[in-house]
Amino acid sequence: MRTFLSASLLLATLWSGVALAEPTYIEKMTGLPAICSLDAMHEETKVWAAAKKFGEGSKRWSEAFHRRLEVVRTCVEDAKDKGKVLYKAEVDLLPSLKTELATMYVSWLTYLDHIIDDDRESYERQYELSANQLKAQVDSM
Repeated sequence: MRTFLSASLLLATLWSGVALAEPTYIEKMTGLPAICSLDAMHEETKVWAAAKKFGEGSKRWSEAFHRRLEVVRTCVEDAKDKGKVLYKAEVDLLPSLKTELATMYVSWLTYLDHIIDDDRESYERQYELSANQLKAQVDSM
C-alpha cells in the first residue's frame, strides 16, 4: 500500500510539472492556423457531401461552399487577432530578435491568408522555415 501511494505521489508530481509547461511562442503561433485548417477540412467534407448528394452548383452545395468560406474567414480573423497579441508580447520580451520575429510573423500572416487555398502547403512550408530560423536564433542565445 505504501509503495502504491509513493508511486502515485511521484506520478502526480511528475504530471503536474508536465501539465504546467507553457507552450512556446512558436507552438502557440503554429496552433492558431492548425485550428483553422481543421475547420476548413471539416467544412470541406460538407461541401463534398453536398456535391455528391445534390450536385456541384446546387443550392445545398452553394450553401455548404459559402459556409466553408465564412467559417474559415472568421477563424482566420480570430487567429490574426490572437497572433498579433502574441507577436507584440514576444517582441517586448525579446527585442533583440525583432527582425526574426517580424519575418516569421509576415510568413505566418501569409500562411493564414492562404488557409482556404489549394496551394496553402507552400505557404505553410515558408512559415515553418521562418519558424525554424527563429528557433535556431533563440537556441543560439
